[in-house]
Amino acid sequence: MTGQNRTRKNASELLLEHAFKQLHAPLYFYALKFIDNKEAARDLVQDAFLSILNNNKEIENLQAYLYRAVRNNCLNYIKHIQVKSEFEKKQLEKINREIQFYDSHLTLVEKELQEKLDNIIESLPEKYKLPFKMSRFEGLKNSEIAQKLKVPVRTIETQIYRALKILREKL
Repeated sequence: MTGQNRTRKNASELLLEHAFKQLHAPLYFYALKFIDNKEAARDLVQDAFLSILNNNKEIENLQAYLYRAVRNNCLNYIKHIQVKSEFEKKQLEKINREIQFYDSHLTLVEKELQEKLDNIIESLPEKYKLPFKMSRFEGLKNSEIAQKLKVPVRTIETQIYRALKILREKL
């Protein structure tokens, strides 16, 4: 590197350092006018300064360039957030549709299972079916069922046990 290029680079670095000290805070507050995320605003201002380091062209009006760069960075950030939000919304809608599908499928399976169970209960011998229904659907205790049917409690226990055994076998 020649002495003149080195001097120009040092002058450019000094100018950029001076601009950073003078403009960083105002650019940060300028970015906050566009976005309400303080950390993102800081990053976007930093990106504007980094773009100068990565840009080999001479910049005539550094302050105008930085304000324009911060504004463009903020607008790009807003677009990115909108795209991300739209994507997340579509993903959520997709998940909700899948949940509805599985819920409707589950409801169908439950209905089929309930029908099968009802048919099996109806096919039980009458001496098992009546005590079973009184126990399971009316919530009566074995002693109450025995009293109503005028049979021993042990008979009711046996009949319900046998009804359950048949249900298990057929299901």
